[in-house]
Amino acid sequence: MADPRTSKTASKAIPHEEYFPSVETDRESAFQRWARRLSDDRIELTRYLPVVQNMVVQELRVRYQRSVLGFLWTLLNPILMMTTMTIVFSQIFRIDARTYSVYLFSGLVPWTFLSSSLNDSAFCIIQNESLIRKIYLPKSIFPITRVLINLSTFVLSFVALFIFLWPLGARPSWAMLFLPAAIGLFAVFTLGLSLILATANTFFRDCGHLVAVFLQAWYFLTPILYEAKDLSPEVRNRFWLNPAYPFVRLFQAIIRDGVWPDPPSIAAASAFALISLGVGYVVFKSHEDKLVFRL
Repeated sequence: MADPRTSKTASKAIPHEEYFPSVETDRESAFQRWARRLSDDRIELTRYLPVVQNMVVQELRVRYQRSVLGFLWTLLNPILMMTTMTIVFSQIFRIDARTYSVYLFSGLVPWTFLSSSLNDSAFCIIQNESLIRKIYLPKSIFPITRVLINLSTFVLSFVALFIFLWPLGARPSWAMLFLPAAIGLFAVFTLGLSLILATANTFFRDCGHLVAVFLQAWYFLTPILYEAKDLSPEVRNRFWLNPAYPFVRLFQAIIRDGVWPDPPSIAAASAFALISLGVGYVVFKSHEDKLVFRL
């Protein structure tokens, strides 16, 4: 049996810092922990890159398998929407239908990518429950795969629809050299939101049903059908609180106006993309180990 006097003396000899670490030490350990986790995830995703590629190719192949029109079905919906909206809103706003169709194209096609990715990602963990329970796969590859599938469709449909709108005034310009960067920033922004929704809907199944409602409201709060310049300065300034607004401005400047995007739009889009990805990554990784218990 230990001598009480010895124990008391030993406890007094232990420095106070070992019981109460400094705030600086806690911050450093948290930073180091997330830095190590980020490095491990990068290595792991690189190792599983062939799996992601196979899932994307397989999904695109199955989507158009045994279909007469094939990829044209992807173009049919935006073409019909643009045609209908151009006829209606060009009469309401009293503007040239040819100009309005190109303007609508510059915002509607990117928005379709965003809404499709978020809707798919909300259910990606739940839909792959059997695969997750059978073998080990990094769970982040499921939202990443959904975003890449919709990104592939977005790029292909963008090129095809641009050619379709050529008679209506769509023309290439030097500003399109910035288009890959705009698409990349938009994809990063979308991936961050997809990680959040994939996590939230796995824990709370109502989130998946609310996504469609939220996207519908968000769509009308974003200047896609109408132009921000037609509104009052006070309303235009509020658009900067909308995280989708700077991305829409990038595509509208490049496609409709044929000019390089203004620096505020580029800076705001970059900031929203980094914030979205950072928050999405932290939320997803903080709950990744618990996802399987919610399936």
